[in-house]
Amino acid sequence: MNMHDEHGHPMRKHAVVSAFAIAFALLAVAACSPERDHTPIAAPSSARTPASAAIPDAADERTCTNEPRTDENDKRPRCEGMGATPPAARAYRVVGGSGDPVDQVVCDIDETFVLDGKLFGTELSGGVDGTYRFVRTPNIPGLSWNAGGRYHIEFPDGPDKSGTLTTEGGGTTTAGTTSRETAGGERFTLTLVEACAP
Repeated sequence: MNMHDEHGHPMRKHAVVSAFAIAFALLAVAACSPERDHTPIAAPSSARTPASAAIPDAADERTCTNEPRTDENDKRPRCEGMGATPPAARAYRVVGGSGDPVDQVVCDIDETFVLDGKLFGTELSGGVDGTYRFVRTPNIPGLSWNAGGRYHIEFPDGPDKSGTLTTEGGGTTTAGTTSRETAGGERFTLTLVEACAP
């Protein structure tokens, strides 16, 4: 078979062979050249951030407060001393009250405790600020009492010195169909004593 160029002139056989030889050589060079690694370049290890380090563990986040306890169900941790050894129980002798005086030792004022007078039992929610309420009243037919409010404890010279507990609130005394409002302001003195068991 004779091959011709674009002008109809016969092409020389060696020119055709040369064209095929060049094309074949280019294919051979491409086939023999080392393959490129198409793996993406990884970031340096120092720049990598583990997923666990990027997202904080919610269980490690602890919410604390220094607000007064709202009631006996308020179990929120207090910020002071978080992560430290819990302080020892604070025991105090509580003396005072006007209408129904008390003189007793409270083994831990940070926990719920009851001041036991001769007539009334008054439960305090615990801590230096909290709530109180009557939990025991005299059993006198025709008479009933209901009282509650808030209290506050202060140690002006430090917790190892004497302090004061004051109450504010009020209640109602009922006799038959007649009721009378009463004020709940009382004052007690607290003196540190040796630790004891409740």
